[in-house]
Amino acid sequence: MKAALPHPFDLVAGTSEHYADAALYDHEYRRRRADVNYYRRAARRFGAPVLELGCGSGRVLVPLVRDGHRVVGIDLSAAMLGRARARIARLPASARGRASLLRADMRRFALAPPRAFAVVIAPFNALQHLYHPDALLRCLICVREHLAPGGRFVFDVCNPLPAWLARDPERRWARTRFRHPTDGRTYFYSTNHVYDAARQIVYAHLYYRPLDGGPEQIVRLAHRMFFPRELEVLLRLGGFRLLERQGGYDGEPLDEVARVQACVAALDGN
Repeated sequence: MKAALPHPFDLVAGTSEHYADAALYDHEYRRRRADVNYYRRAARRFGAPVLELGCGSGRVLVPLVRDGHRVVGIDLSAAMLGRARARIARLPASARGRASLLRADMRRFALAPPRAFAVVIAPFNALQHLYHPDALLRCLICVREHLAPGGRFVFDVCNPLPAWLARDPERRWARTRFRHPTDGRTYFYSTNHVYDAARQIVYAHLYYRPLDGGPEQIVRLAHRMFFPRELEVLLRLGGFRLLERQGGYDGEPLDEVARVQACVAALDGN
């Protein structure tokens, strides 16, 4: 019997709720550095300027700017872009001039001049908010139109592991305690998910229960799963060929335990 979703769910909420509290988001991922270094190496390798899809709070963008690259970041979340602007404002004036932010949808954006970017990046599962193949293909059209000749598209998505997808949705996982960076209260965090195999979407719920009492907050997060061979086909349909794929950010193989697909793609004919 298929488990029911433990909380009402929609894809708009699954795309937005996790990013509404930008300070909490940054606190939760403050120790996540391997992917930042992966994209720093990519920018050194492929050059600038850089276009980042789903730049969020600037967790990846700001280190790239510090490295001397000119970076344009787009995102839909006003809260996350506000956090990114605050980060950029703390940089030296010379670095601030290398950063640009734009609120835009990665499925439909047009920046001037076109075909100007040496590398387009989409870190930390940004593409997994494209829930239908058509949405990914629209995004790939936009990437094509903004890549300079010889440019590269560098991104990462989850590697769907069957055991993880099949976790019991009635149990809660990843149980941790933490102090909220804004209100200072101690919370108990846990999560669970339901996997819709027909749509290949994970409907996750993040639970934040204050230990001093009060209602539990439930944050919804939806991620489209891309299986490795499927991803190759979708890239081909979008006019790209996959050049490299790793099972981690430091050259790990894509094998039966890899949690990540870290990819480098090029336009067909480039």
